[in-house]
Amino acid sequence: MRQAGRHIYGHMPMNTIMKVIIFTDGAARGNPDGPGGYGAIIRIKNTEGKILEKELSGGYPHTTNNRMELMGVIAALEEIGRLGEPCQGLIYSDSRYVVDAFEKHWITNWKKNGWVTASKTPVKNQDLWTRLLDAIAPHKISFRWVKGHDDHPENERCDKLATSAADKVGWSLDDSAEPFSRVSDWFEPGESNASASADAAGDTYAAPSASETGKKEVAAAALSGPMKKQLSTSASSGKGKKEADASVSWETGSYHPAEAEPAQKIRIRYLSDKIEKLQPPTNSANWIDLRAAEDVELKKGDFRLISLGVAMKLPEGYEAHIVPRSSTYKNFGIIQANHHGVVDNAYCGDGDLWRMPVIAMRDTQIHINDRICQFRIERRQPDIIFEEVDHLESEDRGGFGSTGVQ
Repeated sequence: MRQAGRHIYGHMPMNTIMKVIIFTDGAARGNPDGPGGYGAIIRIKNTEGKILEKELSGGYPHTTNNRMELMGVIAALEEIGRLGEPCQGLIYSDSRYVVDAFEKHWITNWKKNGWVTASKTPVKNQDLWTRLLDAIAPHKISFRWVKGHDDHPENERCDKLATSAADKVGWSLDDSAEPFSRVSDWFEPGESNASASADAAGDTYAAPSASETGKKEVAAAALSGPMKKQLSTSASSGKGKKEADASVSWETGSYHPAEAEPAQKIRIRYLSDKIEKLQPPTNSANWIDLRAAEDVELKKGDFRLISLGVAMKLPEGYEAHIVPRSSTYKNFGIIQANHHGVVDNAYCGDGDLWRMPVIAMRDTQIHINDRICQFRIERRQPDIIFEEVDHLESEDRGGFGSTGVQ
């Protein structure tokens, strides 16, 4: 089972890898076809643990918000491409358009289908999607969505870079305005940096041209000597997944999404002395097996609530999700009647026994301690407000329950 938000694109040798975290945002004034801008922050860590950053921004006189969201990612990836080494890390964006294209495999299917959507319409912004794919190809990058305008420090910085760039290029009634781009020097977080100084002074410093960013010899020359040593880092061999995740969790602000949460304590009361005690999960999916606490014999078509022999008091704000194991039907010929059981933390009394509602699809027997289902705890859904709109501003996939691909 793939952990949400962790799908990885790109390929590379794994002996020497630059660690990188990228934050991006896009903005448009008068979307569509008004002035727009993008902003990005590139964050790396060298072999001595020193964190360095670079800021990028750019503006276009006639564009859309989605194109600027894409350009933020492209500009950052093309910039790290100048380092001349493959990189591993994360891209944080508040654009569902960008993140879902990779995490939900839209872009894979667009490319496979000749850049046509499931609804048989041409994919918008194909020129930028293909440019993005070229830029990401040497690297091992995963995407994470963050909520925009929600006090995320780096997202707020990127938003300021993007909106400032859009305002700088301004409205162009006579097509006199030209696109521009800016790239700061590397600096330590908290230092005065080139982009902030240039904005304050009204000066412009040029980004590398597209031809320059595509030349490995330019990248090698730029990183020769001390600069190469300052930026490069090697990946340690034999690290487990948890350690690998930690290697890209060095955000310096108050936002630390890659850090592991502290262990949650669940109070458990066993209502059967015949089942094995539950153990904390050790598998990557973090599911905990539940066992039958009674011997059961069922005929085809029978319904039964099977005791799982436990009652629990979940942490405040959490609920438990109970589902079958992948082998439940094969081993026992049963299906879970409610498909997906949800136990909220109001079921917390001594007698609130957990059960699994099942329907037998064949004659079967289940014995005490047979592993018939599994559970994990999840945070409860936050308060929801529905906002009615005329357009969702996303690509169609053909309707839920249709093809299941895109």
